[in-house]
Amino acid sequence: MLKSASKVTINTGNVLNLIDIKKKAGQNVTEELSESIKLTLSEWSSVQNGLPIQNGVPENSPETSQQHSDYMVVSTSTAPSARTETLVNITRPHDDVHIKMAEEERKNLKIGVKIFINEHSTSALTECLQNVFTALQTEYIDNVILAYNPDNVNSRQARNDDDNVKNTSHSTKASPISLVNISSTDGEADNDADARKCEAILPGIKVLWAVLEDYVKEGRVQQLGVADVGGGCLRKLHAWARVRPSIAQINLASCCVVPPSLHTFCRANDVQLLTHADPPDLLSQAAVKTLSEAGVGCNNLDWCARYQVHIKCRGVLALKGYVCKATIAPKLEKK
Repeated sequence: MLKSASKVTINTGNVLNLIDIKKKAGQNVTEELSESIKLTLSEWSSVQNGLPIQNGVPENSPETSQQHSDYMVVSTSTAPSARTETLVNITRPHDDVHIKMAEEERKNLKIGVKIFINEHSTSALTECLQNVFTALQTEYIDNVILAYNPDNVNSRQARNDDDNVKNTSHSTKASPISLVNISSTDGEADNDADARKCEAILPGIKVLWAVLEDYVKEGRVQQLGVADVGGGCLRKLHAWARVRPSIAQINLASCCVVPPSLHTFCRANDVQLLTHADPPDLLSQAAVKTLSEAGVGCNNLDWCARYQVHIKCRGVLALKGYVCKATIAPKLEKK
């Protein structure tokens, strides 16, 4: 069924309870996402063939009395078009996401979501957010960070940056940046690079940001953040936006040369400056390592959201998972 679909959404559920993920401590972000998708597809394939589960709830559990797997297709839909599109939604309905969410009062939980998207598509961003709300069954999200990396912006250089990240850190948790002294010469160079990148990405960010602002207005999202923009671009977004960014993330690969303007602006405008280790080409890398290697024609995920749920008073990470969508290349018809 998967190979005959044109689009597929994958909800990995809580990856913290997957045994195979736990055994591979220290893996980087791309490896974790790829492994999570791989396990989800593997278990889904098992239920299609009536095989026992490999991860998740035991077979004798009441929750799985009528299921052979922790994964299942929850819906399949088609939409009329020039070429009929089939959407398959794969999820893990029996993992412990909802159990963990119910263990604490919502006010004691902090939900953070980072959205990776390469196109300034409002419908794609809305679809992504709706899938996250459905996965967590929550009325609001504490913060959403937008990671917008269009394919035509430094895509090849991004691969080199990711290799550097792999060699320097395996952490996916954002952390505050220590202030550093940078010479004026370095600052000018960073400003020039920032200006070039900003010209390419700011129009798309604005399109997506307007969607996020509507969620804030409705009370469904409380804070907004943006990843991998320089001080000049952040300043322009801050001046333009109705809901101003309160979080700015920068990649660990470049944290030692943070532009002074970025530090200055964040301090003056109460913007929290954090680091991360997510590669810019995460969507293409994860797709190649999973769907493509599995024989499914796909070289890029349409979008992906990573959610993390912390218990506020203890700072404990209770939940972590991914929700992604991919467009699968159609098979060539034999003549």
